[in-house]
Amino acid sequence: MRRHAALLAAAVSSALLVPRPAEAKSAAFGEYVKAARMLSEWRYDDARKQIDHLAGKWPKAVETHYLKAELAFVDGDYAGAANQLDGTADDELGGQIGKLRALVASTMDATKGFTSRPSAGGHFVIYYAPGKDEVIVDLAGEVLEKAYAAFASDFGFTPPEKIRVEILGAPADLAKVSTLTEKEIETTGTIALCKYGKLMVVSPRATMFGYPWMDTMVHEYVHYVVSRLGRDTVPVWLQEGLARFQQSRWRAAPGVSLSAVDQHLLSVALKKHKLITFDAMYPSMAKLPSAEAASLAFAEVYTMVGWIQEKVGYDGIRQIIAKQRDGKSARRAVAEVLDMRWSKVQRAWKKHLRGMQLSSSRAFAGRAAGPRIRFDKGKGSQDNVGVDEVSSATARKYARLGGLLRARGMSQAAAVEYEKALSAAPGDPFVEGKLSRTYLELSRYDKAIELATPLAQADPEDPVAPTTLGVAHQALGDNVAAARAFELALRVSPFDPTVRCGLADAYQSTGDAKRAERERAACDILRNK
Repeated sequence: MRRHAALLAAAVSSALLVPRPAEAKSAAFGEYVKAARMLSEWRYDDARKQIDHLAGKWPKAVETHYLKAELAFVDGDYAGAANQLDGTADDELGGQIGKLRALVASTMDATKGFTSRPSAGGHFVIYYAPGKDEVIVDLAGEVLEKAYAAFASDFGFTPPEKIRVEILGAPADLAKVSTLTEKEIETTGTIALCKYGKLMVVSPRATMFGYPWMDTMVHEYVHYVVSRLGRDTVPVWLQEGLARFQQSRWRAAPGVSLSAVDQHLLSVALKKHKLITFDAMYPSMAKLPSAEAASLAFAEVYTMVGWIQEKVGYDGIRQIIAKQRDGKSARRAVAEVLDMRWSKVQRAWKKHLRGMQLSSSRAFAGRAAGPRIRFDKGKGSQDNVGVDEVSSATARKYARLGGLLRARGMSQAAAVEYEKALSAAPGDPFVEGKLSRTYLELSRYDKAIELATPLAQADPEDPVAPTTLGVAHQALGDNVAAARAFELALRVSPFDPTVRCGLADAYQSTGDAKRAERERAACDILRNK
């Protein structure tokens, strides 16, 4: 998940440690290993049959209870998993009983009171806390169903089971339901995971400005599909590359489209010979030392998979996954499908990067250095959040003053200061974004559109520019353009009443009654709660 950083989809728990033969005290050891392997390979139907077999022959064995608890946990039956562990000691099975019991308890706590709703196509079941999160449930289902259909063609596979999706309320909840710490989540901007046979996504309402939550959900669904297809053999770098490459397939044709931040990161790393190695990406992008490192790693693997897909198509991608499922390493699988040695693969990819004419700009250096996702900790005004990323000290001074004036409702005076800041730092995205918003407040719609249009094109993670465009176009009577702009903002900031209410009006004006009704309901919820 680049800034929004995704974790490698993993099997049921971190690893199922079955007992050694001396501890098993029965001839059932091989049977338990077989069931555990099926679970770790995401072969859930096969695992279910094997565990039922074990339960019939050795119903009281601690190994059977553990495996039944693992399967119940994957099924989302957390209470059932806890019940299976009753009467077992935490230190049994090398301490795995205690680890699973703790994970089950913390997951139950994080999802307490959740309700659920199936997606329109019935392939996903979305669990969420009643309240504001309701306004994104149908949208989430719609996006995931589109991805389901696209991946059926791309990968030639559709999961037969209904896929569980949990919308969590805060990054602390993501830490509760996974092996990540809150510090790792906040350092790298990790916001979602595919693990334990489900998708887990932190609600955008937990962030200050939102994040690309629609693409992020699809990113995690890619992990789900690849883990099922490859039986969890695909390594982190290729998993994340595939997920990044496919995350926009629900709305766009395949292809690589790098943001200004990604281009800056890759350009600098190439010039300084500081690309992150694929080995360093193990065991997870979320374990990298900084948000900048995570973003660079995601950009690298994204371009690698894009380059591979361009050369061998989806048929080649499917072959690469199949070869790994059958026991070959990722490097050997890629090399064989491309018909070249791995060392030549790496050289050819780097040559491809250098030929992409990547642009580097100091204006985006600050954005690349910090986590793109900012979690909302209720610390007051947001007007100057991000001002430290402005490269010029003089521009920062004027921008801070502009923020203070704007927060006090003094938009005309704020515009003057932001204009000074822009003179000191031409092209700075933070300053341009603040100035365009201030022009909007002053009803200078054409000026707002002029500044916001290139910003919306350069940075798909910034909801401010498309929101500004939506309001400005609507004020000028162009509801078609307003709808397009608000839809871009919706991908990032679905809890902003300006976006949802603006979309309701735009859809109503363009005759899209069904979506107008949906957005009006969301508008009313967000304005009244």
